[in-house]
Amino acid sequence: MSATGFEPLFLAHGSPMLAIADSAAHRFLKELGPSLPRPRAIVVLSPHWETEGLRVSAPGPLRTIHDFGGFPRALFEIQYPASAPEDVTGEVMEKLSAAGIEAEIDPTWGLDHGAWVPLSLAYPQADIPVVALSLPLSYGPQELLELGEALSGLQDSGVLIIATGSTTHNLRQLMPQNSPAPEWATAFDAWLDQGLLTGDAERITDLDAAPGYRMAHPREEHLLPVFFALGAGGKGARGELLHRTYEYGTLSMSYYRFGKAA
Repeated sequence: MSATGFEPLFLAHGSPMLAIADSAAHRFLKELGPSLPRPRAIVVLSPHWETEGLRVSAPGPLRTIHDFGGFPRALFEIQYPASAPEDVTGEVMEKLSAAGIEAEIDPTWGLDHGAWVPLSLAYPQADIPVVALSLPLSYGPQELLELGEALSGLQDSGVLIIATGSTTHNLRQLMPQNSPAPEWATAFDAWLDQGLLTGDAERITDLDAAPGYRMAHPREEHLLPVFFALGAGGKGARGELLHRTYEYGTLSMSYYRFGKAA
């Protein structure tokens, strides 16, 4: 894979505890940001901002949203004071319009934990402008591939596109930390890799064909952003698996970069 440094990423955001608890994934994210060229801006899509229709964060400061409960106070004290720049927001809207994709500017949201947890580890200074995208409730794999493709040109001007989520996400099946991953979780990841690492999107858009699909994803919202990241790599993109571990036994902490084959 050729690498310019601004290839789109898919980052597992895990439990909110990822922000403060040491783990292999925590350490990976802390090392990731410094290993990449500094982007002029970041566009991030999190599964925790689900909307009717596509929304784009309004220019200006983005509030840090603590959309969880029952965690240590230290998590609620974390602030990630990034701002959405007017010029990049405008570029995003122009590319969406050119692709015939309708979107609305939304001043009500900010950065939920699906966005700020990984960003706070990879870019802890919060000094890179960020534009947030929502996950439309009506979108499936194909629509997200097309959304990513519509924005793929942004990487050529130094914008890093990030999707977050989890390639397995069944909170009812969580196990004690450091438990071995069950077969259904590793089998689903292996199936997903067969499409992502070869760039064969058609192979994996039929999610019902995946082994253990509904065990891995009672709802698919945490998986769908990976299709956005793949599409943002542009036509012919394929994935590179950068890191994979499992937390709480069943939560896949998988991290991919998407780009063209060398």
